[in-house]
Amino acid sequence: MKENFKFLLSVAVIVSLILGCSKLSDLAGDSSDKLFFCVSYNSSTDKCEGKSGKYTTGFLTVMIDLRPTKRKVGVDKVNINVTNIKTGDVVDTYPYDTDPTMDYVYFDKVDFKSPGKYKVSALKPDGTVLVSNEIEIIE
Repeated sequence: MKENFKFLLSVAVIVSLILGCSKLSDLAGDSSDKLFFCVSYNSSTDKCEGKSGKYTTGFLTVMIDLRPTKRKVGVDKVNINVTNIKTGDVVDTYPYDTDPTMDYVYFDKVDFKSPGKYKVSALKPDGTVLVSNEIEIIE
């Protein structure tokens, strides 16, 4: 009887660990702020067309989503900073007006003029990074 109890207890502990870990991974999977890219964004339908990490040269829309961490932009202006990863040089900075209470924002007409890998960051006016991501521009 004691051996059966130990076995059942062991099985219960293992099942609990498996279920607990799967719940943690579910929580961790969507708990960070995001910066991502769209070919175009329709705010009335909240549709991000052409979401990817690799594009050809031209204009894109940069999206930031701070809702997972319940943060707000917190400032009236945000700069979208494009840095060449290979050289570390800032290629372009695009200023945008925002509302401090925003937590989901799109920035249209960010121009990627030449192929390469870039780090794109949403910056507060004091240079604090809200969120960043990398993008590859191809021919």
